[in-house]
Amino acid sequence: MKKNLLMTFVLAFFTLTSLIAQDRKITGKVTSAEDGSGLPGVTVSIKGTNKGTQTNVDGSYSVSVPSASTTLVFSFVGLNTQSVSVGNQSVINVALSTDSRQLSEVVVTGYSSIQKRTFSGATANISSKEVAKQPFGSFDQALQGAATGVSVMANGGQPGQQAVVRIRGNGSINGVNTPLFIMDGVEISAADFQTMNQGDFESIEVLKDAVSTGIYGSRGANGVFVITTKRGKAGQVQINYDYQLGQSTMPEDRLIVMNSEEKIKYELQRGNPYGWSKAESDSLSKVNFSWRDELFRTAKTEQHQISATGGNEASKFYASLAYMDQEGIVKTTGLKRYTVRANVDNTVKNFKFGLGIQGGFSDRTNTSEANTFLSSPLNAIRWSNPYEVAQLPDGSYNQSGGAGTGQLGSGQPNGAMELFLNYNFNKQIKGIATSYLEYHIPAVKGLFLRTNWGVDYTQNENAAFTDPRVSGGIARQGILTRAMNRNFRFTGTTSVNYNATFGKHEISAGVFGELIKNDFRSFQFTGYGFTNGFTNEAGITPGTATTPNYIPAVAGNGEQYGLMSAFATVNYGYDGKYFLNVVARRDGSSRFGLNNKWANFGSVGAVWLASEEAFIRDIAFISSLKFRASYGTTGNNGADLYPIPQFGRTSYAGVGAWTPSVPGNPSLTWEINSTANIGVDFSVMKNRINGTVEVYSRNTTDQFYNLPVDPSAGGFTSIQSNFGEVQNQGIEFSLNADIIKTGSFTWNIGGNISYNKNEIVALPQDNVISGVTVLSKGSPINTLFLVPFAGVDPETGNALYTKLDGTKTQTFNVADKIKYGTSDAPLFGGLTTRLSYAGFDLSAQANFFLGREMYNNDLNNIINPTYYWDNMHISVLNEWTPTNKITDVPRPGNPYRAQTSRLIDDASFWRLRNVTLGYTFNANTLKKIKVRSARVFVQGQNLFTITKFRGFDPEATGTSLTGAQYPSLVQTTFGLSIGF
Repeated sequence: MKKNLLMTFVLAFFTLTSLIAQDRKITGKVTSAEDGSGLPGVTVSIKGTNKGTQTNVDGSYSVSVPSASTTLVFSFVGLNTQSVSVGNQSVINVALSTDSRQLSEVVVTGYSSIQKRTFSGATANISSKEVAKQPFGSFDQALQGAATGVSVMANGGQPGQQAVVRIRGNGSINGVNTPLFIMDGVEISAADFQTMNQGDFESIEVLKDAVSTGIYGSRGANGVFVITTKRGKAGQVQINYDYQLGQSTMPEDRLIVMNSEEKIKYELQRGNPYGWSKAESDSLSKVNFSWRDELFRTAKTEQHQISATGGNEASKFYASLAYMDQEGIVKTTGLKRYTVRANVDNTVKNFKFGLGIQGGFSDRTNTSEANTFLSSPLNAIRWSNPYEVAQLPDGSYNQSGGAGTGQLGSGQPNGAMELFLNYNFNKQIKGIATSYLEYHIPAVKGLFLRTNWGVDYTQNENAAFTDPRVSGGIARQGILTRAMNRNFRFTGTTSVNYNATFGKHEISAGVFGELIKNDFRSFQFTGYGFTNGFTNEAGITPGTATTPNYIPAVAGNGEQYGLMSAFATVNYGYDGKYFLNVVARRDGSSRFGLNNKWANFGSVGAVWLASEEAFIRDIAFISSLKFRASYGTTGNNGADLYPIPQFGRTSYAGVGAWTPSVPGNPSLTWEINSTANIGVDFSVMKNRINGTVEVYSRNTTDQFYNLPVDPSAGGFTSIQSNFGEVQNQGIEFSLNADIIKTGSFTWNIGGNISYNKNEIVALPQDNVISGVTVLSKGSPINTLFLVPFAGVDPETGNALYTKLDGTKTQTFNVADKIKYGTSDAPLFGGLTTRLSYAGFDLSAQANFFLGREMYNNDLNNIINPTYYWDNMHISVLNEWTPTNKITDVPRPGNPYRAQTSRLIDDASFWRLRNVTLGYTFNANTLKKIKVRSARVFVQGQNLFTITKFRGFDPEATGTSLTGAQYPSLVQTTFGLSIGF
């Protein structure tokens, strides 16, 4: 009996032991090695099997491990994979560190994140640290040269000025070509960057092709910038302070006007129009007053930012305060900006929720630019005679054109009066708020729900005053225009998402619903009669029937539009080598008629991770090799579209009435972008060298086009329609290499180059001329169209022109116009290098734009011999005379023609965009003074430029340098960053 009991006990013991050995439970938690916070969604796989699990929202996990298995593998996108031997452990906690190589290959689409190795889209990541350190009032200017396919041109040097950004060329003739900007899932207005602090940005992702932008449907037609702001990190509260102080100066001026001696000499040659006596001409020849020095200055820039981050695993926060004061190089201009941001993230069991708030206020003082107005002070540096001073010895303004006229003797307005007596103030209040709620369903691993809502609110106030003493304000004794507008846009996105791995198969999918609504309102009034000394509303004289000159003018406007969308994404992978990305979206826009409100868009892409194949894996030289291809469509719902007739205000016989203003077209429909993309990503020599090659073709059909119609049919000369096709084809190449990489010294170089060929494929009517440009099949948008200038006939001094048959003639004929180049650079890119040694770092970035041509209207206004009363370009001194026959400047009296190739400039340029020298203090040394980190640096922006362009700055936008140019700033800055 005892023997039987013993045998039963032994059998039960071994059975129980066997059962435990066959399947035992392992629990634990996966945290971040950087801050100790729990990591949700980490894959915990059992090596050698298809079994595994994912960590919960707080990073915890539980997995059953068979007895034959000895190792757990922990992996997550952007983190170093870690393998842990199970042994006899029942609790295994793991801290995963950041894999800097993989982190750069995580694509943030705005709706989700996906590992770049599995993604077929054309994307680029821009360093938010590099953008943050550059002292631009509008952060988009810091994007120049940072990514292939992205063209960024400064739209002037006024502090806070928005840049012109294009991704893979202009796709629309009359529609919108501006990319979409998304911040934390919410659309933001590109025109409002002056009130945003780039120091709050965590990452900036550029989406370029149909697979990457297709998730945005009609909003992604021109590419997308996805910006994510900094979030909190668990752990002890960390405080950071960043400071910059610098100065800005003018760039080199390559458009040289005459000095006093040259101008007086020229006037005497032209018959002495002002009737100077010998004594007067001798005296005036020595004046050489600098209108540049009168209106420009060396300007100061100052920035402060303090930020804090901290919390615990359940609740984390990030907050910042920032201030920027940037003077403009034109006196009186500048930008002051105040911003505040707070981001809070919380985790409660299976819920995650968060809130982000940004508030900003900017106070911007502008001056008139990019025009040929006589009243624009910036035109005075070209047009005002160098012997005419701004102020007289007694301190009063020079009005030698007549007392109380505000004009110089030449008849030009006194530019100093225009700048210092007038003002143009722009104040902006900006508010962005985002919130999200995410729920991970416990019963189904990898299934979660998420809703994200946000608003973008902007309020602008403009006050423009024209003093009654300046030439433009005399007639109505001063003018004050006060304009206010506000724009409110909300975006709501709700989704169901699922991620899972089944053996060699991995899938992630999401179904989304989205609603966007925009509401815009504006109001403006203009008052007159400033006779009591006030320069604001208190100075306005009420207008009456007896003083009609003072009757104020009022205006207002309003617009609402909405977009409703449903879309889905599916990403599938097999065996870690083959991946498929699919996007399908249906958009409904209020900007179209009933029959065309809805449109379908979609894209598909495939990836072959060739380096995972056995026959390539054994090639030690190749670290990674990926081939990808995609094709898809997106739409453009433009702006200012009118599917139904519009009416405007008018009056008849003193009675208010309505009148048709836009004919409307119920058949108006979407512009469609179809994009094909092929890309190769590679890295060699243990990732020391990596690069990307992209080839793409982007076709935009059903162009928004104002089709000319017979006005006798309804009084309108054109109607909005859908005609024409534009194509952009290009190739992009980027390369990055670690030349030297040792423990104490590193040297990295990188570069990117993009070529984009823009071509009009179809038009309802060919060769549509607009000023100095033409829309023509087979040519790019913004193609210059001018008569060829062939020099000067040495016998007559008359200008020569080339006819279409190639012969020379002295007769100007617009029928001889031919096509020249375009102002949109087909070839552009950037080069970078960075060296670091023992705490020191030196970096530099050079950008280039090649193949640009621009019409130089600024030059046109100072070589026109009929304007010789004002200052002129020095080349005019070489005009033809009987004793100076070999020249390219026609004789005085020869009819001057502006629309010739004589005024085309090569606007290509190379520019040293940024140079930074910094030193990071040793952490062990800083501990002694209880400082966590510290770095000092000096940097320069736009330090030199190589160009043939005749003007301040070749980085002008549009087809013509109109005039009144406010050039890009040459800046030097000292910076300090301290962490506590």
